[in-house]
Amino acid sequence: MESLARGALDLERQPRELVGCRVCGSARSHLICSAQDIEAQHRFLESFYRSHWSKQDSTTATDRVHFTQDYATAIVVCTDCGLLYRNPRPPAQAVTKAYTAEHYDERYLRAELEAQQRWARAKIPFLARSFAKSVKRSRPRVLEIGSFVGGFLLEGQKQGWDMVGVDPGQDVTAFCRKRGLPVFEGTLEEAHFTPGSFDAVVVWNTFDQLPDPRILLEQAVLLLRNGGFLVLRVPNGACFAWMLWLRALTPSRFRRPLDVAMACNNLLTFPYLYGYSARQLELLTEPFGFRLAACVPDQVVSAPAGHLTWWGVAEERTVKALFRLIATLWPDDRFLRYRSAPWLDCLFERACTDIEREESKLGLGVVPVYSPLVFGDTGLKPTGNRWDREGGFS
Repeated sequence: MESLARGALDLERQPRELVGCRVCGSARSHLICSAQDIEAQHRFLESFYRSHWSKQDSTTATDRVHFTQDYATAIVVCTDCGLLYRNPRPPAQAVTKAYTAEHYDERYLRAELEAQQRWARAKIPFLARSFAKSVKRSRPRVLEIGSFVGGFLLEGQKQGWDMVGVDPGQDVTAFCRKRGLPVFEGTLEEAHFTPGSFDAVVVWNTFDQLPDPRILLEQAVLLLRNGGFLVLRVPNGACFAWMLWLRALTPSRFRRPLDVAMACNNLLTFPYLYGYSARQLELLTEPFGFRLAACVPDQVVSAPAGHLTWWGVAEERTVKALFRLIATLWPDDRFLRYRSAPWLDCLFERACTDIEREESKLGLGVVPVYSPLVFGDTGLKPTGNRWDREGGFS
């Protein structure tokens, strides 16, 4: 969860700029949720958590109702590819600085670590099955981008995996290092990891917050070995849009169950830069040589134990059970939208093309080969059989 901690940069006060679609590059979009609607949703969210949060921990409830992407702005959908995103929004530099400046209470971090570890234990088999099929070494090497409190790193270490984390936050990095976890404080570009040295790069709950996700994809394709895995966990924009559509069809006095359902899955106010569907992630990653191998519908991490009242826990469990039931009764359509899934876990395989195999035989090492497709202003230009940033053959 990306919550706003005390001391973080207030993006509400930053200037706004209009942006286009990061998947297809289109500047055309249509409104699905106004800034006024976002403000109304935020008021409901505050009321919801104030009534559901346990009294002894009421001060930490702010971490569930105030987020980094907390400013009121329009939520739009790309007319051409369907990507959901915030527009207008603060400049990319301001967004990056906001995450770097976050500060957290130690008690809150410990509670989040416990909750994250419970969640991570359910995710380990998802990766373990893929490793069993394609990873030859006994200790798979895994890089987690946006490691936060380190719950996934700890659970991966228990599996015997070689775990490494990257996070720009000073407080969370120090928290992880106290527990012996190898976490680099900074950005992925600053870390300078060895190319081709990882079996998997995982990005839980962070990819949707990146102003330009292509920068990360460029780095990931270099860091992964041939056949390595990229795992992206994102809030499902198609689900948010579907819930808004249902809400518009519902009389106002009957809308509370839909608002509660979105609140329990951190979709209310949509505090993210982007809302990807599985198909949009597929389009975004294809130019970087990734192939969608699996998509698992999911829901948000539950609140730390003891933070919700007993009726809050019961309501959250009921909502999540209903989402699972709907997902079972209503399978996905051919557009990979998974509209009944609030969150998506997508696993991509780094493809090794014929060109790359030949280069490896010649001793040139791992060279990323991009698909001959360009979506938007990626900065890549066609040059014969290969692509590079300067337009020259390499």
